[in-house]
Amino acid sequence: MSFGFRNLAITICAVAAIVQINIAAHADETPKVNVLSVRRGFDNGEHNAFTDLCRFGDKYYLAFRTCPDGHMVHPTSSIIIQSSDDTKTWKTVHQFSVPKRDVRDPHFLVFKDKLFVYTGAWYCGDTSPKNYKMDDHLGYAAWSDDGENWHSPVMLEGTYGHYIWRAAAHGDKAYLCGRRKREFAKTTTRAERDPLIESAMLESDDGLIFRKKALFQTTNGDETAFLFEDDGSVLAVARSGSKLNAQLCRSKPPYEKWDRTNFDRYIGGPLVAKWGDRYLVAGRKTIGPAVTSLYWLVDGQLHEFAELPSGGDNSYPGFIALSDTRGFVSYYSSHEKDADGKTITAIYFADLEIEE
Repeated sequence: MSFGFRNLAITICAVAAIVQINIAAHADETPKVNVLSVRRGFDNGEHNAFTDLCRFGDKYYLAFRTCPDGHMVHPTSSIIIQSSDDTKTWKTVHQFSVPKRDVRDPHFLVFKDKLFVYTGAWYCGDTSPKNYKMDDHLGYAAWSDDGENWHSPVMLEGTYGHYIWRAAAHGDKAYLCGRRKREFAKTTTRAERDPLIESAMLESDDGLIFRKKALFQTTNGDETAFLFEDDGSVLAVARSGSKLNAQLCRSKPPYEKWDRTNFDRYIGGPLVAKWGDRYLVAGRKTIGPAVTSLYWLVDGQLHEFAELPSGGDNSYPGFIALSDTRGFVSYYSSHEKDADGKTITAIYFADLEIEE
């Protein structure tokens, strides 16, 4: 069943029931955040997931994966890029796929006056394989000078055997998180594989050719979001494999030494961003039913301030700070059903406001 490409603009009236947590002990550092509205932003009857947001020029951009065959690895998947003048109305400006590969986890990077969208790509062949190898993984990119005219798909040199995830830039260098198996070891089960996964910081001069800069997780590496400070120091929120608690990783140039501390929970599809002078973290929480949660990060500790309407297959948020007090979040979820009672997996938007 297809619902067509459309923005549904469905406001969920139960926003008032969203869990809002105000940590009194840190009232000046963890202010109350009101979720002003939540709406379904995109649903075409396919599996829509793995979002990211950015601002480029005078427009906002949204990227996500869509696939008629579902969440798992399928060569029928594609990446949709949309733009908006106001975060309310969105239009598709580009859509791409990679032949014989599953594309997923698109992420933006504004680098050297270009807008890049990076995607990981599992090798499939002509079918949807039950077994697929990280060693056959590659990174690809779409890029544009103006947000309207796109080049894609472009293979990223230096990413073979790496599952790329989230991008960041500092100065004249671009960075990716690249997961790989230690020495590209041959494994047959996930339980055997996960402890051998390393998380590498990959570096590039042009956004298309990458090389290893550092290893920041040497075991149970997973999805990681980087945030660079003005002095070049980096703060990273790293999901850990084998359902272990997420980690806060820190380093300074030349990124040879890393400090790692464990959070008190697992975070799936992590995001870290600056909102004014504060740090925001978001991702899937699995304490109880899986939901997409938002946190303030203060002194290495997470302070939850909202659970967004979500459930089942969900998370992978994007965030844009519209001002020091207004924020905009994208994420995906499968907590709703269509008119026939079938579960849908759609893209959602949430409008946030810090209570002054």
